[in-house]
Amino acid sequence: LGEPLDVFDGKVHLGRLNAVSASPDGSELRLEDFRSTDVKQMATWRTARLIVAEVLSFFLERFPSINAVGIVLSADIDSLELPKDGPARLASARAQMLQSVGANDIHVTPRPHPRYSAHFVVSGVWHYNRANAELLAATLQDERAAYGERKALAQAAEPPARSMLSRLLQKDR
Repeated sequence: LGEPLDVFDGKVHLGRLNAVSASPDGSELRLEDFRSTDVKQMATWRTARLIVAEVLSFFLERFPSINAVGIVLSADIDSLELPKDGPARLASARAQMLQSVGANDIHVTPRPHPRYSAHFVVSGVWHYNRANAELLAATLQDERAAYGERKALAQAAEPPARSMLSRLLQKDR
């Protein structure tokens, strides 16, 4: 705890959770400052929801003394191409994402930003109880399945890799 947490899909680095802090007695965590490696990989909220569910599960499995996790989603929107109402829609999607894994006490708070008229911080608290644990497990299973399907479709759409020899032969024709 206290160290950044890198999130991978196999060898693909999806991002880093820079701020992981624990209460003095270790019963509460605060997770914030997630930075995506490639915003395009995060373009689907299903991927973001998978990452939130994976990170929550990671900590809850390894640290059974945790009974509450505060989650703060506030990544800068500089690198996102959003329509005019995009920041509000983004905040709404983040709030729905937190709700989908069982977080409550969700707040959407304006955060001043020098280049955007609307930038929001979305926060919530995930409390350990049976209902939330079951919801998190079900969400994690659903999101893993959906992610696997999207990944398989994306890989099927990619042209097959050609060997160096076939590329060289193609140039000679």
